[in-house]
Amino acid sequence: MIRKVVTLLLFSVLVNSAFAQGLTMYNMDMIPQSTRTNPGIMPKAKFHLGLPVLSYIDLGLVNNGFVLSDYISNNTITSDKMLSKLETDNYISLNLNLDLISFGFKVGKKNYFSFNATEKIAFNFDYSKNFMTLLNKGTAPFIGQTVSMVGTGLKFTHYREFGIGYTREWNDKLTVGLKLKLLQGLSNFTSEELDISLTTNEEDYALTATSTIGLRTAGLAFLTDSNSTFSPSGYMANFENLGAAIDLGANYTINDKISASFSATDLGVIQWKTDARRYYNNKAEFTWNGLDIMKYMSDTNKTAYTKNLSDSLTNIFGLKKQNYAYSTNLVGNIYVGGQYKFNKWFNLGLLFHGQLFAGNLYPSYTALGGMNLSRWVQASVSYSVVNRSYNNVGAALALNLGPVQIYMAGDNVLGFSQLDYAKTLNLRLGVNIMTGYSVKLSKEQKQQEKIKRTLSKKDTDKDGVNDYEDKCIDVAGLKEFKGCTDKDGDGVADNEDICPTEPGTIETGGCPDTDNDGFADRVDECPAQYGLLKGCPDADKDSIKDSEDLCPNLVGTKAMKGCPDTDKDGVSDVNDLCPQLKGSPEHAGCPDTDGDGIYDNEDKCPNEKGTAELQGCTDKDSDHDSIPDVLDKCPLRVGPAENGGCPIE
Repeated sequence: MIRKVVTLLLFSVLVNSAFAQGLTMYNMDMIPQSTRTNPGIMPKAKFHLGLPVLSYIDLGLVNNGFVLSDYISNNTITSDKMLSKLETDNYISLNLNLDLISFGFKVGKKNYFSFNATEKIAFNFDYSKNFMTLLNKGTAPFIGQTVSMVGTGLKFTHYREFGIGYTREWNDKLTVGLKLKLLQGLSNFTSEELDISLTTNEEDYALTATSTIGLRTAGLAFLTDSNSTFSPSGYMANFENLGAAIDLGANYTINDKISASFSATDLGVIQWKTDARRYYNNKAEFTWNGLDIMKYMSDTNKTAYTKNLSDSLTNIFGLKKQNYAYSTNLVGNIYVGGQYKFNKWFNLGLLFHGQLFAGNLYPSYTALGGMNLSRWVQASVSYSVVNRSYNNVGAALALNLGPVQIYMAGDNVLGFSQLDYAKTLNLRLGVNIMTGYSVKLSKEQKQQEKIKRTLSKKDTDKDGVNDYEDKCIDVAGLKEFKGCTDKDGDGVADNEDICPTEPGTIETGGCPDTDNDGFADRVDECPAQYGLLKGCPDADKDSIKDSEDLCPNLVGTKAMKGCPDTDKDGVSDVNDLCPQLKGSPEHAGCPDTDGDGIYDNEDKCPNEKGTAELQGCTDKDSDHDSIPDVLDKCPLRVGPAENGGCPIE
């Protein structure tokens, strides 16, 4: 029962604490504190002053193992369900951050400087499934086995951060940021090694334990030394434990719609010197065979037996002390994001967050929706997958009430309504004094604003539309037409109607379109025929209207008046006697292949140079009957001319 109460109390303390992530307000440039997750974000305000303590309160929790409802159900402790939810290695992490003071200001349009002094408390508890099983079930599940507590550890750090940040718009696309931090360490507890192994003999249940323990502490002498007392002023003003850290960030605008960002924060280390100690042992052993009642009862002074038991326990858990200066790393964060802007009001984004702790990277994935409702209101909603938890819905809101800004953000707002089911809880809120949101107007812009104010109070034509918004200031018109009339009733105001006395369409500027082809009759070259080529039909889509196309169903060229010219000889195919052979326009598009001056369409021997008398052929006479072959009907048989060169049968 005691084990269960200890576990319950531990979890109850942690569930009301905080773990900083800031996923939902990652892209909210209206909130100056968004630079804590990405120093590459350029804040909108020219100046901000954070109210002490109230400007930045950061609370939250991440537990990647069980939730409270896994341990308590219907007012009954259910450790079996809780244990079934655990992985081999698990952790609980919490943070509390408070700004003591913060401010920032722009220099010019491209440079932003900031400063903050922040109190930070961080607690991390790594625990193995074996540890929780032993805590809840004792050694019973491990009879005949050796169970190890490797993977269990604690880390507590209290420090103060003094940060100086600089953000610069490098060019129209790239904004980069840097923050340098001086760290004032106040106290630390770190378990460098907790290797405790327990073996329970399956025959007599004798318990054998071996431990190798290494603990480091600094600034906590009032807890470890009986002769040391706690001095609040001395504790808070201690500057012996110094450290340094850096934040880096960048935003890159790919185009008008898409941007990408990257940041790495809390990359740093603290050196611990104040009352820095190391407590340790090395493979200390202890064996307990149980309480021998007969021996205990027969012991006359009843002290020797109990003293031996006490000495054995001291041996296993007794630790040696060594003065030992050491250093610890901060829990670092990496953010990689992308954003798509639909318009000036709405955007969507994706964000990867990785936390660096104890040599491991713990990832989370977030989808973001941002709304810039005005310069007075900015909001964001999110959905995150964090630590094997899939029900994390976040929301953030920033309100600028004059010079006072109030903001609040959480990555799992549903968790606050169901604390017993929440693995992730966090809340960021604060109050800032902001200036510099108003846009400085030029002399010409101020004059225009004055004119607007004057005209907005007048209505010259008494049509219910003030003179500033009235496009027809001297004519009484209708509100839907901004004070203008619509004589032809076609839905196009007369001041914009090209044909104000003829009903038309909005697409044609208020002019009629008889054939409904999208071309107003006044510019339609074929107003009675539907067509898409200046309002005329073009059946073969060769950009020559059918009325001028000699070949309306064949794709042609303007030079050929819409007809094709396959051989590109300047004679259209319909007039080309040799459409596949490039020829001369003078001879109906035919060539003179043998160059005898007789073109192929008239040349009986187009590949043999001849004479005009012989129709382009030579005087060759194969049968020697004095009749050239070209004129001889029987060129290989001798015959008289009166029989066409053929023999008389």
